[in-house]
Amino acid sequence: MQPMLQALNDLLGRIGALMEGERRFTADAAHELRTPVAAIRMQAQVALGESDDALRRQALAATVAGCDRAVRLVDQMLTLSRMESGHVPPMAPVDLAALARQVAADLAPQALARSQNLSVDAPQTPCLVQGDATLLSVMLRNLLDNAIRYSPLDGQVELRVVPDRPGVRCTVQDTGPGLDDAALARLGERFFRGLGTGESGSGLGWSIVRRVAALHGAKVTARRAEPSGGLLAEVCFPPPSRNRS
Repeated sequence: MQPMLQALNDLLGRIGALMEGERRFTADAAHELRTPVAAIRMQAQVALGESDDALRRQALAATVAGCDRAVRLVDQMLTLSRMESGHVPPMAPVDLAALARQVAADLAPQALARSQNLSVDAPQTPCLVQGDATLLSVMLRNLLDNAIRYSPLDGQVELRVVPDRPGVRCTVQDTGPGLDDAALARLGERFFRGLGTGESGSGLGWSIVRRVAALHGAKVTARRAEPSGGLLAEVCFPPPSRNRS
């Protein structure tokens, strides 16, 4: 009977963990969505009661921006929930350099809208890691999106992917305000955001980055960039043969 009892205990443990994850996700979603939904409602009410065309358009534009923020938050929370539920997709060789160029191209309009210089240093020679292309693109997009949003107008954002024997190293550097040591130590906690940034966000981006990196056996570090004082994020991938599958 002992093997059967052990199997039942393991099953009940997994079910308990899944239920706890679902409860945590529901509570987090209710907490984090309350603010953007309230803001959307307020701007919609302003638009309904405004007779001036310019002010009405401004309120409607704020409503659309609020919807975009809510959609982004939901996407991030769903991504994080899937990863925390233990769902691990099949791993295959991925050219991280090519993926980085694609993600940078996707976010280039966002940088241009802020008059920022977005540079990409990724070799044409494949930089292969064993992983899932979708999750890796999510990780790169979060790193790059944070760098763009927290860098000032006319700022500099640099994305680099280089072979780092025996693995591959990816860095994202910006010219934003950076973080102090206390904030750096908390980076990656769910819903933690540095104070004084003036930018909206959910605080989930770094949680997703760290979770994706862990699934790929990669190490994530963050420190102040020199000499700009911004943030330098670094993800070091092991050789493909050592990556987790």
